[in-house]
Amino acid sequence: MNLKRLLHAPSVLIVLMLLPLITDSCKGNSEVTLATDSVVVEDAFKKSNGELCKIKTSVVITYPVEYKDSEKTLQLQTLYCSALLNATNGMGDVKAALNDYAKSIIAINQPLTMSQDSIYNSDDFEDIDVDNFEIVVKITDVYNKNGFLSFCCENTVRKNNNETSISHSYVNLDLMLMKKLSHSDLFLSQSESEITQMLKSKLLETNKVRSEDELYNSCGFFNLQNLSVTDNFFFSDDGITWCYEPGVIAVQTVGETSLQLPFEELMRFKCEDSPLNRL
Repeated sequence: MNLKRLLHAPSVLIVLMLLPLITDSCKGNSEVTLATDSVVVEDAFKKSNGELCKIKTSVVITYPVEYKDSEKTLQLQTLYCSALLNATNGMGDVKAALNDYAKSIIAINQPLTMSQDSIYNSDDFEDIDVDNFEIVVKITDVYNKNGFLSFCCENTVRKNNNETSISHSYVNLDLMLMKKLSHSDLFLSQSESEITQMLKSKLLETNKVRSEDELYNSCGFFNLQNLSVTDNFFFSDDGITWCYEPGVIAVQTVGETSLQLPFEELMRFKCEDSPLNRL
């Protein structure tokens, strides 16, 4: 069949007409085009008994590669590097920031140099018994619309190839203001106590109990004082979800606690120039 006859075939014409729609549906409502990259850094340090312990970090990231135009893309990449990879202000080279980030994880998690930023607690680190030590970091997007870009940073710790801990933290970027968002950007400061009470009510409902005493005695929530409006939240289509790492409000065995509040219940607490106004 020649090319002209092929192009006039009804089935081909239908496919050609639908192709833009198929492409748009694949994009969904996402505002930012994202890509992935990864890096692995390995090192070793001498333990107190003179033996070597291998230390390794693997970092896999989802990061912005296109947003509106080249200028906006560079601004967003610079913000991403600062907010998620701890790069110095003004650095927009994601690849370089990723390499520096992985190296910094190695540096701060060696026993002789452990700082308050370490994933590990130096008091619990039995360096003599550990021969292989690995930190796996995965940064993925969880929301990408309405001018917001939310990322989840998952940290997994492995000692001697056994997973010992996993935690999640969240970072939210405002594409219009081009800044990292905190809860104070969204809500009136005087409303925090009311939102906190809503979170406690959600926790009671989730655990199917009636009082905070029951949360403590039956469910392991020993530190409800730490249940507050924090910056560890992310956006979704239904609302805002706050997350509390294991050990923060409950015993380690309870695991991570996530509590979602609907947008319609939160709107009355927003500040005058809140980014929530665009929803």
